[in-house]
Amino acid sequence: MGLSVYRIDTGVIGKIFGLLRKTDLPTMLGAQGLMTKRVSLAVTDFVGFENHYVINSVDELNRFENPLGNSWSKSTSQYYIRHPKKARDRFLIEVDKFHEYIYREQISDIVAFLRANLSIKSLTISSAAETDFSAFAHLPIEGLKIEGKAEAKLISKKELVINCPEGMKISEKRKEYVWINDFQELLEVVDGFPGGDFRHTIEISNSFGMTLKEAKLLGIGGSWLNNRKFEIRFSC
Repeated sequence: MGLSVYRIDTGVIGKIFGLLRKTDLPTMLGAQGLMTKRVSLAVTDFVGFENHYVINSVDELNRFENPLGNSWSKSTSQYYIRHPKKARDRFLIEVDKFHEYIYREQISDIVAFLRANLSIKSLTISSAAETDFSAFAHLPIEGLKIEGKAEAKLISKKELVINCPEGMKISEKRKEYVWINDFQELLEVVDGFPGGDFRHTIEISNSFGMTLKEAKLLGIGGSWLNNRKFEIRFSC
């Protein structure tokens, strides 16, 4: 599954780019130096990457929303990545926040699914030896959506604990998941779990087909393209 990458340029260069490549949109619900840079970016995007687009009008921009609530950048060199899931294809996320945002959604989905289907009072998510949560800044904590009465605590660089002393009410259970179907092995294990101690390792790949060349252009660290392993533990 490839990612769609966007810049916002409502000027002449953006208009020309739009004529050369029609912008992939969701359905309806200056100075000489600056000009040179804009031309260079347009050429790089058009020639080097078929999945790069330029939003060249306010009408096109209004088709999207920023899930982080940030204002759209006025810089024509700012790249955004479109959410890879069809259900959220209106979302454009700044490249430097994209992978944190996606990992946060995935962890949130896993926690919500486990709590909705099993009687869990506490669960631990541990990162594998080659990964620690500090690499994600405050990824697991800030903005992590947890329904009902629960608290997320970072015990160490490698352990995130979700304490949930009370079960979820029916009304608190999530009705829609974004990523949970990507973890079929976890779903199968949970479906047949008889109770007791639970321990399962999942591996997440969030490169979405992005190459190191593209990551370098966008300013994304190559480590974000690596697979990451997490172990989930709890008793019920």
